[in-house]
Amino acid sequence: MYIYVIAMLNIGDIKTQHVFIISGKGKMKNIMKLTALVAVLGLTPSVMAENEQIVFSPPTLASPFEVHMQKSAVKTAKELGVNIQVLDGQGSSPKQVADIENAITRGAQGFIVSPNDVNAIADAVVEIQSAGLPVVTLDRTINAQQPVPHFGANNYKGGYAIAEYVKKQFPNGADLILITGQPGSSSNIERTKGIRDSLKEGGSKYRLVADQNGNWMRAEGMRITESLLPSLAKKPDVILSANDDMALGAIEALSAQGYKPGDILVTGFDASPEALSRIKEGWMAVTADQRAGYAVKMAMGQLVDNIRDKKAITGADYPPTIISKDNLDQAERIGELK
Repeated sequence: MYIYVIAMLNIGDIKTQHVFIISGKGKMKNIMKLTALVAVLGLTPSVMAENEQIVFSPPTLASPFEVHMQKSAVKTAKELGVNIQVLDGQGSSPKQVADIENAITRGAQGFIVSPNDVNAIADAVVEIQSAGLPVVTLDRTINAQQPVPHFGANNYKGGYAIAEYVKKQFPNGADLILITGQPGSSSNIERTKGIRDSLKEGGSKYRLVADQNGNWMRAEGMRITESLLPSLAKKPDVILSANDDMALGAIEALSAQGYKPGDILVTGFDASPEALSRIKEGWMAVTADQRAGYAVKMAMGQLVDNIRDKKAITGADYPPTIISKDNLDQAERIGELK
């Protein structure tokens, strides 16, 4: 009988992989001899059990926010010593479902899913659970048959808080434009519900003079703003955007039409570095910081602990931080501000 030991040997910056064959007779003694030999040579051994295989399935990588989560996931996976595969859903629920099903058959051991649609990939999540594999959702929730631990800022509370901020700026009422995100995504459903509920509580003096879908895209935020401004009887007081990218598109349209920072109050959601820059300049009044990097670390950490040690996954739901000029330094990504 023989034992095969794969070891990574590091000499300075040079990393080499070696296979050591140890006879079965006195195998423990021989392993100890091998360990001693490696130590004498000043090498760093690593007996290579296959690292845990984690899948991160975002709805699309066309969004700067999703790209930020992807980078955070890759960084965290490296820190935890696990392998991660990022499967871009490309805005397609069928593709996201197929990606997840294929990953199950390839031996993935855990899943972090940010669903394109709250309902469309529910069956794929059931398949993960039926295979006895851990799965969590990140940023966006899902309507699944069994509970799925969720990690992320509370989108409803974020939308509600943004609208509350607006009401404080306009206690006597305001005309508002609302630019919403992708239909069917939980983040859009929850954020816009929070906004609408807060405005409704404020009474009829808060008037939504336009309510259009921008599908999370900057170009759509710009197009909607360009087309709406000339068509309205008077200048709106506020443009509410369900994410930063659409708000940035709206700001481009305002600038092109001769508006100055602060002429129309613009809100975003995500606290991207570019949005933080626009807040500093006065173009954007406020955004909601979801602390996505924190959510990714929590999700990955609990998932890996479950795989390795069977620890329970509890999830993490917390209110986003509302960021304005007054507390810009509290934003998670303030260090990326140019």
